Amino acid sequence: MEAQADRDALIAMITGCWKTRVIGEAVRLGIFDRLQDGPADADVLAGAVGGNADGVMRLLRALAVLGLVRHEPGNRFALTPQGALLRRDAPDSLNGLAGHWATRMWASFAGIGESFETGEASAPSGREHFAEQQADPAASDIFNRAMAEGSLRVGRALAGAYDFSTCRTVMDVGGGYGALLVGPLEAHTHLTGKLFDLQSLAEPALAYLAEQGVGGRVDYLGGSFFEAVPAAADCLLLKFILHDWGDANSLVILRNIAAALGEGRLLVIERIVPETVGPADEDVIRGDLTMLTVGGKERTEAEYRALLSAAGLRITGIKAVDRTFSLIEARVA
Repeated sequence: MEAQADRDALIAMITGCWKTRVIGEAVRLGIFDRLQDGPADADVLAGAVGGNADGVMRLLRALAVLGLVRHEPGNRFALTPQGALLRRDAPDSLNGLAGHWATRMWASFAGIGESFETGEASAPSGREHFAEQQADPAASDIFNRAMAEGSLRVGRALAGAYDFSTCRTVMDVGGGYGALLVGPLEAHTHLTGKLFDLQSLAEPALAYLAEQGVGGRVDYLGGSFFEAVPAAADCLLLKFILHDWGDANSLVILRNIAAALGEGRLLVIERIVPETVGPADEDVIRGDLTMLTVGGKERTEAEYRALLSAAGLRITGIKAVDRTFSLIEARVA
């Protein structure tokens, strides 16, 4: 029986790609949003999303197998609590993440074999590609919504894990829609926020922050952290930025931050790779492989210490934010 269980688990791993595509396509078609008001007939749903009746029926059955909808008599389908997390307007939505993995990440992993052989990026990457993606409204919104979903949760955890009492202004560097700022601003009314990212994101970012109820407390500053970082805050946040880039590009970013930091502090929020890994480390290793395809990497604590030191920064503390992310506090050396 144990051998059969191992075999079944391995088959689930090998064939797991179908789930990514099914969930991503259901998100793209708006299936979960259409079901938020109650059960619906499969034919009615197909018409509402502009899909083929047979094709949408088969999609809905797949979602029922995954536990994201419930298949009722008469070929009616209802949203489950887990499926409700894929509604675009859900409070803890994973809609953006599903779209991101079914599009950009799907394409990235298709070429990962090349990265294993060369150690180099195999998917479109680099400064120019990133700027081009952010300038494309549709692609940018998928990416930034996915990032915001995770950052919103991490920011709220950060607000409880770190003492912001001596900070006045918190700036999210390269923060996309600025979701990381929401938690600290909600929890600490004395704080003001700054969001620094490419100018093309200003309008959607400010709209997102307004949706979250903190729009009036955040100023948007446009620019590139590869050129300079404004000296506009005494606490700078850098989440999921360094893992996007190899050491050379990361040093450029960190040196620009160091030049802007003065007597303030930098909070780097990243996943740290353990010195030895096992099954419990799937999240950070999945992230590391994702970053491999675009020229980035997840790092060990020793690698972060070396990287920040090379940029003229000294680490003053490392602590867990939640079960996945760590906070690295640093100041100018």
